[in-house]
Amino acid sequence: MIKKYFLPNGDAQRVIWLNNFDLKLLAYAAKLGLLKADTDSVHNDNLAYAYMVTLAAASKTFEHNCSTSKSTIRNSKKTTIIMPFPVLAITLEVPTPVGEGIFTRISLLVKKIKSCTGYSEAIGKDLGIIGAALDAKTGLDTTQVLLTAKNSGGFVQIKYTKGDLDGIKLESKRGNETEYELVDKINIVTYTDKRPNLNPSLPEIRQYRAWGFVKNEIVGVVSDVVSITVTTA
Repeated sequence: MIKKYFLPNGDAQRVIWLNNFDLKLLAYAAKLGLLKADTDSVHNDNLAYAYMVTLAAASKTFEHNCSTSKSTIRNSKKTTIIMPFPVLAITLEVPTPVGEGIFTRISLLVKKIKSCTGYSEAIGKDLGIIGAALDAKTGLDTTQVLLTAKNSGGFVQIKYTKGDLDGIKLESKRGNETEYELVDKINIVTYTDKRPNLNPSLPEIRQYRAWGFVKNEIVGVVSDVVSITVTTA
C-alpha cells in the first residue's frame, strides 16, 4: 500500500508532531544507531520551530491590536476615556539558533531511520513517521479569507465565506492612504461599508483585506487584496 506523507500541513500541527518526535526519539536512538548529534539536532530544531511559531502568532495578534487602538485613539468621539496601550505580552526564552530547512533536515533523518535494521513499524507509529492519509481539514493555520466587494446603493458591500471562523477583521486603504486601517471586526458574512469618500466630490479606489479570527485570536494568512472604485458613498 502506498503511504502518504507523514508530516501534517499546519504550523500548530507540526509543532505538536515535532515535539512528539523529539521526546520519543531518545528512547529509540541506540536501537536505530543514532548519534547524540542527531538527537541534539532534533531537540534544537523542535525548540526553534516552536519559538518561531509562537512568536509569529503573538506578533500577528499584537499588530492587529495596535491597528485597532490606533484607529480608536485617533477617531473615537469619546474624548474622556483613557485608552491603555497595547502590550506585547509574551515572554519566551530564545533557543539555540539552528540552520534553515528544519523539515528538510527532519525528512532526511526519517529516511535514515527507516533504513536502519532496528527500525520497525511499531517504532514508526510511535514516532509519527508512518505515512497516513492527511485529514481533509488541516487546521486553521493556512486558512485564507476569500473576500468579494461590490457597489450597492452607494456603499461597498463586502462578503466572505465564514467556514470555521468566528469572523474577520476587515482592513482597508482609501485613496492615497499608505497604510491599512481597521474598518470593523465582523462576525456576519455580509458587511456594508457606509463610510463616505475622503473627498465626497471625487471617486476613490478602495483596497480591502481581511484576517480571520477565532476566539478573538488572529488565525491563518491575510486574504488577497480586493480593489473597488467607489463613485459615491
